[in-house]
Amino acid sequence: LARKLAEETGIDTIGVKIAELETYNSDLYIYCLKKLLKQLNPVHILIAHTSQGRDFAPGLALELRTAAISGVNDIRSEKNELIYSRPTFNNNKNMLLRPTAGLPQLITLLPGSFKANIAKTKKPGTVEIHEINFAPATYKKNRIRHRQSRQRSGENQALKKAKIIISAGRGIKKPENLESVFKFAQCFATAAVGASRPLVDMGWIGYQHQVGITGATVAPEIYIACGISGSSQHLAGMKNSDFVVAINKNPQAPIFRHADICINAEVIEFIEIFLTKIENTV
Repeated sequence: LARKLAEETGIDTIGVKIAELETYNSDLYIYCLKKLLKQLNPVHILIAHTSQGRDFAPGLALELRTAAISGVNDIRSEKNELIYSRPTFNNNKNMLLRPTAGLPQLITLLPGSFKANIAKTKKPGTVEIHEINFAPATYKKNRIRHRQSRQRSGENQALKKAKIIISAGRGIKKPENLESVFKFAQCFATAAVGASRPLVDMGWIGYQHQVGITGATVAPEIYIACGISGSSQHLAGMKNSDFVVAINKNPQAPIFRHADICINAEVIEFIEIFLTKIENTV
């Protein structure tokens, strides 16, 4: 991966090789990265705001005696200082943060918030591999033991293969209304039903339908968001959709800023009218 990055970007890259580390372990990640980062003394430490990144970043910040700014969706410059933006108030507003100068800045970045801007380069960057040798079994602070890896039951590739995705959010109000969403999806060929994380967390629908950072990352030809407000975590999972339709009763819903067509309506009422029109047409 380090070599690929260096070749495609022309940026000098450092790779870390830990032969004894077979699976992810937050304690061991923190232990290894702490030693390396203290040697390199970086000004910024950027970590993806994924399930793993969110897991070990706070502990790493504590070991480095610095603060962590999580879920950053924008970075701007003001008076020769960097200002970081992160979502707040249920993702309806952004909070601007200016960290204290003189400390390394550990940031977790929301996937999908920053577009790739890879310049064509004729000269690849250099690659430096740091090998960290240690015995995980003898590491006294290792409180985690890996036993085995299992695939989540029900997990499938239906969402990733679908050309059209109909996703439901809390705007559908009650689990019984999912029946209307599934009927809506049946109106389109090669369609699958997705959902926002709150619906999965409430047990309304299975995890295999979840779209977002902690679910599936999808790129359908058409993505129809039904009653989804548009949190940054959800947007990161569907940002590569070719065409986005958003149905929401809140005209200020963040999803509208990312949609090609915005429908300001009560989502279930809209779906029921749509289904009636289809039935009368057939």
